[in-house]
Amino acid sequence: MRAVQASPLTKSIRSSNIRSPKASPLLIGRATQGDSFPIFEMMQRALLRPSENEFHIEQERPGYDPGQRIVCRDDGQVVGHVRVIRRKTRLADRIATTLHVDELATAPEYRGRGIAAQLLAEVDAELQRCGAECAVYRTDSPDYLARRGWTPLSSQTRSHGDPAQILANMQRPQPLRHWEEESTEPSRLSIRLYRQVEFAGLTSLYERRFNDLLGAAVRTQEQWRWLLDRRGFQQLYVAIDGGNKLALDDDSRIVGYAMTGGGQILETVAAPGREDVSTELFRRICGDALERDQRIIYYHAPACDPLHRAVRSAAPPQRPVSSSTVMVRWRHPLQSLAEHAERFRANLLKVGYPLPCDLGLHVDGEKHSLHFTERSGSLSDGKLGRSFLRLTQNDLVRLLCGDLNVGQALERGDLFASTKMATDAATAALKMPALWFPPLEDAAAI
Repeated sequence: MRAVQASPLTKSIRSSNIRSPKASPLLIGRATQGDSFPIFEMMQRALLRPSENEFHIEQERPGYDPGQRIVCRDDGQVVGHVRVIRRKTRLADRIATTLHVDELATAPEYRGRGIAAQLLAEVDAELQRCGAECAVYRTDSPDYLARRGWTPLSSQTRSHGDPAQILANMQRPQPLRHWEEESTEPSRLSIRLYRQVEFAGLTSLYERRFNDLLGAAVRTQEQWRWLLDRRGFQQLYVAIDGGNKLALDDDSRIVGYAMTGGGQILETVAAPGREDVSTELFRRICGDALERDQRIIYYHAPACDPLHRAVRSAAPPQRPVSSSTVMVRWRHPLQSLAEHAERFRANLLKVGYPLPCDLGLHVDGEKHSLHFTERSGSLSDGKLGRSFLRLTQNDLVRLLCGDLNVGQALERGDLFASTKMATDAATAALKMPALWFPPLEDAAAI
């Protein structure tokens, strides 16, 4: 039997000489095309372990530039690395540039010399240079980033449950209200695996729902093709309206899709007004999971997705939720807060809160004040007033991400309000739509 030959890249890694750390100055800079192999070799030794195939596929990502990789060198040798990708992302009221950070790694023999901290400082510098709204990093080691000013978001956009129990919960008949009649018409919704000829319908659906997917990235046709070819998922289900036929004549017949892989539902999108589609996709996915004897499903979706409740109600107590945490580094939190002052004023008007009013913000020792009148909302510095809210920079970033429920945080004692007026005004005004950064964009190739 002929032995399987390792690729030249893999063989070179095995035979490369590992150099000892020196006391020479460490240099931070941008990678070049010639750094691809040294970066891959260093990440392998750092146990980050991207496969050779995945590493090459990433270099085919639309818009890829070796300069997206920031490296630390010691006498020319790559001893540290982080990757920074610019994306156009849908935020609360506009499309903004965000940075997506990944693959932070230090050569094992150079750990303890502050290389990762220097690389993250360069990420901060890039955040300022390009004027991005924020940087996002999905990681299994949030504590290190948290100590360096990054904010961990809660797990409200992910849930986990036993697929058998989820199906049992979803199949319980709901009582009809007295004015409703049970439909006798069979559903013409078909759930099946995606076919390549339905590409236009798939991308069209994403475009139709994009404005509702806060935190999602703009995807061109080229980026969509790369995502599908890269296979960061195992199954792609589509929901077809009107029976199990190819959706060639009418792109709108694809009314939903879901991508799954590694026991996770990575992304689910349904057409506007078709809440039933997500439920039917979920039924099919749970059924297939049971056939594979899969005992747990992780669901990623916006925090407001009602399916989270069904999944969490079926969570086995002995199985912890995935440890992956979304970390955010916001460029200018207070400036962004000021830009949303009109939104906060509208929130007050919606509940009939009496105006004018001022709400002080005591943020890590700094004094600011939100001013609301019948006509405008604004933020000023240096003044606190009698009614104020005490919070941290992390609280502020979570608020901007829609990840902080101010009323609940006050009840738990996580935030402090100086007066009842501050409690009432903050609870009514400081509400933001939740951002959700779909994991599909960064999922490892399968």
